[in-house]
Amino acid sequence: MNNSLCPCGSLIAYSQCCALFINTSLLPQTAEQLMRSRFTAFYLNEHTYLLDTHHPSQREAGELEAIEKDQSTTDWIKLIIHRTQLGRKNDLTGTVDFSAYFNQEGDFFELRESSNFIQENSQWFYLDGEPHIQRSELKFKRNDPCWCNSGKKFKHCHAS
Repeated sequence: MNNSLCPCGSLIAYSQCCALFINTSLLPQTAEQLMRSRFTAFYLNEHTYLLDTHHPSQREAGELEAIEKDQSTTDWIKLIIHRTQLGRKNDLTGTVDFSAYFNQEGDFFELRESSNFIQENSQWFYLDGEPHIQRSELKFKRNDPCWCNSGKKFKHCHAS
């Protein structure tokens, strides 16, 4: 994965993008960087990073176990950032509107959310958001990489 494009959709190699945050070498400088790295953490099942970047005031007992259980049947596919408000390096708050597409037990869904972020002591945290989930009719081209991350082209994997 290190030389592959980052799952966050930045068109940058994973090793030069979200891996820097997930592996804790760097802290995200913006709310959007945190949003992208959190999507990548969902994509790669890096559940501890999700917990660590969730604002402490919003965490619940047993949250890590709940994330792991909930994500066990979910394959994250792609992220689209629609809009970012504030959330720059010197801001204290920010909002990121996005769509995250996923497959769950053979069905495709779009999670649309306007997420709120807060920066404290130079670290961005996911605060909250209102997710709206709906079925999606994702279309894949035959020569696209398969959504399941098998490394095969779609036509040789789930299209057949």
